[in-house]
Amino acid sequence: MKKINFQFQQPCKLRYGENPHQKAWVWQAKTSDSLALFKFKQIQGKELSFNNFLDINAAVKAISFIGQKKPSCIVIKHTNPCGASRHKDIKKAFFKAWQGDSLAAFGSIIAVNRAVSEQLAKIMLSENRFFEVLLCPKINFAARKFFQTKPNLRVLTNPGLAKPKLVKSLDFRQIRGGLLVQEADIYQLKNQDLKIVTRKKPTRKQLTDLKFAWKIAQVSKANSIVLAKNQQLISSGVGQQDRLRCCQLAAAKAGQRSKNTVVASDAFFPFKDGPETLIKAGVKAIIQPGGSIRDQETIDLCNRQNIPMVFTGIRCFYH
Repeated sequence: MKKINFQFQQPCKLRYGENPHQKAWVWQAKTSDSLALFKFKQIQGKELSFNNFLDINAAVKAISFIGQKKPSCIVIKHTNPCGASRHKDIKKAFFKAWQGDSLAAFGSIIAVNRAVSEQLAKIMLSENRFFEVLLCPKINFAARKFFQTKPNLRVLTNPGLAKPKLVKSLDFRQIRGGLLVQEADIYQLKNQDLKIVTRKKPTRKQLTDLKFAWKIAQVSKANSIVLAKNQQLISSGVGQQDRLRCCQLAAAKAGQRSKNTVVASDAFFPFKDGPETLIKAGVKAIIQPGGSIRDQETIDLCNRQNIPMVFTGIRCFYH
């Protein structure tokens, strides 16, 4: 039997766990990962909570998927992205990310992969925006002084966020009486993975947005449906037990903003009802793994509606 040896430093007691009646601790592992959470420097704010650590971990993972090159912003709520954007201007990336779901963004965790200036800091806190934690590579003196007007706001810096990288690791899940271990899913779609299965082909711009939406689906809890446009998360339906309700939820949250979006689904559509709902809402291109016995029905639907659809052949469940 193969043995697994864990090496952690002395635990730090937290105020409480997910809920106030739960005791909790955080253990620090020995690692060379530059983006390990303990390598962030907290420059202001209250101590981190159990839930903060979970959301910060999700934010670092998500920004590592979309922010390896372009200025990017991720907004995390309950470990799921509720906002995400890439733009040549980090200020606009933040604004577009917050727009994704400004209702859910209240009390969120924000990660950016560029330095925070005073101008960006003022934009972040304008219009009564409220968030719990900000992660950034660095922050200038004026921005830091401005954030001090919100002493409870936790601000953490790590230069590694400027060029965040995905790292190979093992994913551990404790189960009753045992342990599940798997490789972490850091797979990046390659062009050869993409198979256009409809008569109409996606435009280059749609393909860029489809790949962006796929990355967000990859870090959203299953089942997940992600609507995107111009490399901005428009809305998502996550964590539902059936895919149709994920589609309905994503479309309902987007409202009129669903027009001319693209959509990513983390697993295949078992029936055509999900894509039908999305197309009626205004979706103009679809990416999904494929593999359902009813794939042809969905392909036929897209062909009738003149909607391009791409199969990845790869699923990205995240439980």
